[in-house]
Amino acid sequence: MDIRDRIIEVSTELFLQNGCKSITMDDVAKENGISKRTLYEHFSDKSQLLEECIEFMKVQMKDYSMELEKESENVLDLLFKIHSSQSDLIINLKINFFQELRKYYYDLYKKTVENVMVYHMERINEYIDKGQKEGYIIKNIDNKIVSKVVIEISHLLENSDVFPVKEYRRKELFKEVVIYYFRGIATDKGIKAIDEYLANSN
Repeated sequence: MDIRDRIIEVSTELFLQNGCKSITMDDVAKENGISKRTLYEHFSDKSQLLEECIEFMKVQMKDYSMELEKESENVLDLLFKIHSSQSDLIINLKINFFQELRKYYYDLYKKTVENVMVYHMERINEYIDKGQKEGYIIKNIDNKIVSKVVIEISHLLENSDVFPVKEYRRKELFKEVVIYYFRGIATDKGIKAIDEYLANSN
């Protein structure tokens, strides 16, 4: 791994754990064990570094989704694992990185994060289509609308203003909101798969 890739990897973790507002380029240099001069040789400013970190996260998410596809028993199992992994990420964050990014670096948020959301929506649309073909999800629904609702549910669960971490357990929210939403669009075969998932996850 070259120094630029290492800076991106270390900085991504730093931003995720502490937010993007309070972390300075001094903090980034210190965390990476390099001088500010070396840091600025690779990144012109904090915004560029943040953009590279988000792209790094995007690649990681794609790779992780592919791994989940391989190990999932069916498409519903896959969708639940994806949502569950997102819940685990939020639990481990000290500050909601994405909310802060949207508030303080809105142009960058529009440019990068919304592009990631489009990618996720397209993938979820593919999964729902696959679920219909495999008989787990009913067919008389608008897949694009369902995909968008699934994304918005994710955003809702991640919103600490709506569901404060100290008051709501993410796993319970996942069960109450995500799983029961999918029950509403599942076939009998799909409901059976959901019940099996719940039984195995307890």
